Amino acid sequence: MSNAVVLSCLICGETQCYPALASNDYWIYRCAGCRFAFVAPTPTQAELDHYYDQQYAVPLERDASKPERHARRLDGLERWKRQRGRLLEIGSSYGHALAQARERGWQVTGVELSPTASVHARTTFGLDVWSSDVISAPFEPASFDAVMMWHVLEHTQNPRAQLLHLRSLLRPGGVLALRVPNLGGIGARLTGRSWMWVCPPTHLWYWTPATLSRMLHTLGFEVLEVATERGDGKNLYQHMLIALGGRVNALRRWFVQRLSTPSGAHAQLPSPSLPANPKAIAQGWITLLERAEPLTERLATWTRPLLQWLETHGGGDELIVYARRPLKEKL
Repeated sequence: MSNAVVLSCLICGETQCYPALASNDYWIYRCAGCRFAFVAPTPTQAELDHYYDQQYAVPLERDASKPERHARRLDGLERWKRQRGRLLEIGSSYGHALAQARERGWQVTGVELSPTASVHARTTFGLDVWSSDVISAPFEPASFDAVMMWHVLEHTQNPRAQLLHLRSLLRPGGVLALRVPNLGGIGARLTGRSWMWVCPPTHLWYWTPATLSRMLHTLGFEVLEVATERGDGKNLYQHMLIALGGRVNALRRWFVQRLSTPSGAHAQLPSPSLPANPKAIAQGWITLLERAEPLTERLATWTRPLLQWLETHGGGDELIVYARRPLKEKL
């Protein structure tokens, strides 16, 4: 435990944290107290704005091609908020989910940082979508009955501030619906830094069912339901292949570092900048995984009852939490 560094955990305030994973020249630390994992140092908002402006985009086709996914997610929200009212979506993308929600009787509003996506939502669907961060949007306190935030919280510069603000926007009894990658799932445990959602600076915060529930409790939410599922993740057999490749690659990197490190040199904490994979090896492995995926999907179909049980009992790649602003708040 000699690599402990002094950081402040966003959930429990613990100051002892340990380097857990290195990816894309960033360290991901794990809190010694509550086990929450996060990138440190956190990029500034200006750095994140530049990154998203230059290197990150969600294709329109991906948002438009899965209407059944939007429907399932709305079904989940409506189990906890049966009476339709005002619904806010954070990261509303091109507007397809909000358009479905409007058809189901919700009064909908969205916020979306991408100007291209928010303009599409306004012009194609006639939706009320703001091109801004939710904290900057001109919403009145206690003005929404429900808020949904699908795979956005892990991208934010300060998720604690985001959740506190969302709590203030909800009416008493209003429901918050969250989806984030599940660091406690089978995929993350098997593949480690090779897991597809270990990708800083895109993802900065890594929750498990325990850590996200604890954060919401700390911020005054009443947690209604915690669930996991495969969602947009990989099947177990594909994770096993990725894990195998990761182990072989780790061995290759170990040899490279061993050969390049002077005898007797022992760094307290190595650089998160890992030796790059030779291009031919990297491309060959990606091609192999792509060709294997139809086969692993077929195997996953044959063993669906087992995999479904694992995915819904904490092992799925996606973590879903429904929480509520209490009807009666503590003084």
